[in-house]
Amino acid sequence: MWLLAIGLLLSFPERAVAQRPLPTSTKAIRQKLNTSLPDTARLRLLQAMTTALSAEQPERALPYGEAAVGLARTLPVKERAPRLLRSLLNLASCYANLSNGPEALTLLTEAQALALNLGDVDALARAYTSQGSIYHERRDSVTAWRHYRRALQLAAQPAVSAHTRMRLLGNVGSLFFFRQQYPQAMRYDSLALALARREGDSTAQSTYLSSLATYQMRVGNMGRVNRLLTQALAISKRQHAVRNQANQLIMFAMYYIQTSQPERADAAVREALKVARQSNYLERVLDSYSILAAQAADQERYREAYEWNQRYVDLNDTLNNRQTFQTLASAQVNYETQERARRMRQLTQQNEEQAWRSRLLVLAVAILAIGLLVTAYFYRNLRRNRAALAANNRALEQTSAELRTVAGYKDKLYAIVAHDLRGPVTAFAGVTSLIDSYIAQNDQAGLARLPALVRQAADSLNHLLDNVLNWAVSQTGELDYRPTPLLVSELFAECQALYQTTAAASWQHITLSAPANLRLMADRNMTRTILRNLVGNSLKFMPTGGHVHLEAAPDPDDAQMVLLSCTDTGPGMNAATVASLMSGPALPEATAMPQTTTGLGLGLALCRAFVHRHGGTLVIQSRPGAGTNVTVSLPMAKNIATEVEKIKAQKSPSF
Repeated sequence: MWLLAIGLLLSFPERAVAQRPLPTSTKAIRQKLNTSLPDTARLRLLQAMTTALSAEQPERALPYGEAAVGLARTLPVKERAPRLLRSLLNLASCYANLSNGPEALTLLTEAQALALNLGDVDALARAYTSQGSIYHERRDSVTAWRHYRRALQLAAQPAVSAHTRMRLLGNVGSLFFFRQQYPQAMRYDSLALALARREGDSTAQSTYLSSLATYQMRVGNMGRVNRLLTQALAISKRQHAVRNQANQLIMFAMYYIQTSQPERADAAVREALKVARQSNYLERVLDSYSILAAQAADQERYREAYEWNQRYVDLNDTLNNRQTFQTLASAQVNYETQERARRMRQLTQQNEEQAWRSRLLVLAVAILAIGLLVTAYFYRNLRRNRAALAANNRALEQTSAELRTVAGYKDKLYAIVAHDLRGPVTAFAGVTSLIDSYIAQNDQAGLARLPALVRQAADSLNHLLDNVLNWAVSQTGELDYRPTPLLVSELFAECQALYQTTAAASWQHITLSAPANLRLMADRNMTRTILRNLVGNSLKFMPTGGHVHLEAAPDPDDAQMVLLSCTDTGPGMNAATVASLMSGPALPEATAMPQTTTGLGLGLALCRAFVHRHGGTLVIQSRPGAGTNVTVSLPMAKNIATEVEKIKAQKSPSF
């Protein structure tokens, strides 16, 4: 809540400067602008319209401000600088009120250079203060203080107007409040309020009364807060300062929240939202959304809270996209460049005033020009040679990178072939074990079944080779992800048939559990590879007589996904091993492994890669001695997903 209070305080200084009582002659000024007038008279009218509208209707003031700057640039040289300076300051105020900090900084940088050349101390102090307020609003307190300090060094000069000094004091007070230096903040804000009363500026009084109310709220003096805000809001309503009203209504809402008056807080913030929308004051609209969302959540009106919060997020993204720190940094660089150029011009003028050095200067320039021509000739040749050498180096590096990539793909392909062939070869080994067993038992019926098992293993081997080739092609970007509706029960049955011989050889069991009509929207080859690797790893590490269970069900947390789980009764893994498997690379490089190692771990890496390609997740749950459960989530076919959503909607309570 205090962050919101600081945000309100940051918005007051700029408004205090720009806000003036809206003149009754605005309509008359527009009528005069439609007549034929001299350029200087038209410029004065444009500046008057910009000043009158910039505070409460900055979007309407913007065309007048742009026209004033454009017209000022066309005036004769003798009249151009002072009139352009005022036009730039007015237009910068419009952009600042529209939260377009980068454009305002660009204009202020040009105005600052003009003020330095003209020796206009008041305009220079205004420019420094406006620059500080923009950085202040962006939470860059260091840069803001640097500009404010320059303005404070000029504020004591008689040429600085009371209005500029008043604005500066208020901004500095807000900056100290932002830094939580409350005594200094109270001091500067009190000085600004006293100056506003002495000058009879009611709008400024309203602003600084609001600032003092913020300070009092921070220290918990709620009675004082109510009186200050009441005075400030009354002044704003008399002056028709709708933006100030929005600020003060937001503060009233915060006050009512602090004093446990939710009904009044809700009324105040809704009135603030209405006023902010009328004046296109987006920052206060954003604050209103935030408070309304928090109030609704506190009162357990969660659906309403979600709607207000969604509006807050959308508007906040819009405001953030308007201003970027890169543009601010660019404006600062432009200012520093112009400052250096100004100093160079001063040095040049001083040199030109020394007449007795002019002949030596001409001679030096001539010699320097000849030297530059010679240097340019050699430098051009050097650049050509360097460019040719750089091009050759780039071509060589590109070729080397391509060779390294090809070698990497080759190594991965070898590792994948070795890993995925292990399952079918193990199946053949299981058949040989069964042959020995059936011969020893003189089981003729069992021997008669062996050819079918061999054919089945051979077919599975052929499918595995196709999948390995597809994966290898995918590493070059040539294998597309092609999702199709897949029946989960068929996938489970196919995987069970593939590993049945291997499981039977070790007296292991594979069981299945899947709804009859449950379908996936997934790539067939990738899904087969996922299931084969999960079951193959379970059988490989599970002792004789173990049990592997495949189960499928809709995801209870996401109606668009299906959970496929593989649970075994193996030895399990400790937490460190599970963390290592989950944090490793998605596709590890092939490396030489000791003979005692059971595998490269590529099977699980393939599962992770293919699951992520589907937009799903892979989770491992295991404990030593308690077996392992691997659960993957894959997309559900649309017709099934729609039915699941309907069932959940019927069961979910209404708000």
